[in-house]
Amino acid sequence: MKKGKLRKILIVILLLLGLSFLGFSYYIGDQVVQGSTQLVTNDQTRELPDSFWSNFGVEKQAITQSYGLQTASIPSTFQDHMIPADLLFASGDPTQSDRDTVILVHGLGGNRESTYPIANFFLEAGYNVLAYDQRSSGENTAQYTTFGVWEKFDLIDCINYIKQRAPQKKLGIWGTSFGGATAGLAAGYEDTADKLDFMILDCPVGSMKWMIREEMKNLDAGLPADYLVLCGDLVNRLRFGFSYDDADVPEAMKKVELPVLVVNSKIDTVTPEFMGKDIFQAIRGSEKELWTVEDSSHANIWIDYPVEYRLHMTNLIGE
Repeated sequence: MKKGKLRKILIVILLLLGLSFLGFSYYIGDQVVQGSTQLVTNDQTRELPDSFWSNFGVEKQAITQSYGLQTASIPSTFQDHMIPADLLFASGDPTQSDRDTVILVHGLGGNRESTYPIANFFLEAGYNVLAYDQRSSGENTAQYTTFGVWEKFDLIDCINYIKQRAPQKKLGIWGTSFGGATAGLAAGYEDTADKLDFMILDCPVGSMKWMIREEMKNLDAGLPADYLVLCGDLVNRLRFGFSYDDADVPEAMKKVELPVLVVNSKIDTVTPEFMGKDIFQAIRGSEKELWTVEDSSHANIWIDYPVEYRLHMTNLIGE
């Protein structure tokens, strides 16, 4: 066989192998993306189990009756959906909306009602509360979970909603776990931090890339985790227009100078201690605190240390 013909055959073989590898990589990346962008559904998060309320020692009905529950549907400026929200009023009077307010951002698998135990603290402290359903949770029908990248736009819409109702009053954010990532990414986006007076991040997710890599390791798929993450990131960019690095919360928090309390636990295996530390260290402002407990599981610090938690939040908001 002539060398020229052999060379052409080799080139064709290499091209076919390359195309096969690209096709396989895209397939792998597509599987990663599917698994990481629909982590919960509305059906899964529509209702909270009875055990939730008993664990926190609160009654939903007692809170809503005491503080004048008012529901709202806030139009999203990012994609065509409504943001379902509950407004609770410290005075119990829904007409008194021009008041200091806190927006509560629930974690993955929760809904707006899952923040009610924390809402109780702020209501007692004289703050109105807005709790809302994140994407693909509760009654929010927006598709896809994106570790805060798209979720931040719903939060920013909620911030603007409150600013219209109480333009001269203090506004804070409390976010837990997945909701902590949403809060951090929102605060670091454009001029959002200028509209806020304080933030509390409870066991916050710090890195989408790290979370997905850990999940790939746990799958034991027989392929390197870094390769799976790379494939997922590339397909994610093609499909949604953002990379995993865009969900880097410490990077976003570098723009934040307002008072921030970061709460985490040394034994948390969902959002390990380093995530809270990385976020804390990235904050430029001097009015910040990192409170780390020794022995609470993920997002259970409010249950395990209610007195201390209240004290740290009280110190932050200055009541």
